[in-house]
Amino acid sequence: MQRVVKGIPQQLVLSTSLKASAGTVTITRDRDATTIVSAAAVTVAAKSVSYTLAGQTSEANLTATWTLTTASGTVTVSEPVEVTSYEAVSVEEMRTRRPLDDVNRYPDSTLIRAREALVSEMSDKAGVKFTGGEFTVTLDGTGTTELFLPVGKPRTITKVVVDGATLSADALATILVDSRAGVLHYPTGWISGRLNVTVTGVSGFTQPPGGLAPALAKGVRHMLVDSPTSDRATSISNEDGTTQNLIVAGYSRGAVFAIPELNVLVEQQRNAFGVA
Repeated sequence: MQRVVKGIPQQLVLSTSLKASAGTVTITRDRDATTIVSAAAVTVAAKSVSYTLAGQTSEANLTATWTLTTASGTVTVSEPVEVTSYEAVSVEEMRTRRPLDDVNRYPDSTLIRAREALVSEMSDKAGVKFTGGEFTVTLDGTGTTELFLPVGKPRTITKVVVDGATLSADALATILVDSRAGVLHYPTGWISGRLNVTVTGVSGFTQPPGGLAPALAKGVRHMLVDSPTSDRATSISNEDGTTQNLIVAGYSRGAVFAIPELNVLVEQQRNAFGVA
């Protein structure tokens, strides 16, 4: 998955060893299959192809379909792209962690891929999107005016389908989102049924929770830097002479990551939203 921030033109990069000579990319919005970009030419490099996506007006889940011309023929690669509320940690901040300042060993694309993988895992474990974004869930209709969303911090609802029929804009406007409780109040009532209600909306943080950026920078360094330190170690000595405490993931109760700061962020949200 790649992530781009709402409102900012950003470059999508597909790393590949296919040695493409040319290519195009088509980008569609998942919730309504709207084409955002149609067969636009990409920039070809030795080990990647890229395209600069114009700033998007809202959080959304997109699909980028790359069509590449290679010596062996045409190759098509699809991948998800998430438009988020903000950037979790900048490349510049990650590079303050040695040896991530070495651009030859750790190019921008490597840092970004590691960051996005870490953000995805944190969001999955905590039950809330740390950088904000679009969600789609399919649920049982309750037969009441209330519907619980298994989503942390729901903010807005953009589309609802009930028994195969899409609610009108006027109907959507009557739905009240209780973000704290994760409940949708719909005066008309949610028709009772089995997996007959599909809800699409935006959820998660609107700005970074305290400590997110430095914790992610430390986590990316831990992911990428080869170390002779055992995975079971509880502390390591840094190059600057300081000592960094670690947690053995899966050993300490509730610990998901070896970096304590990441675990604190995840546990705070688990407690807030009751994620098991």
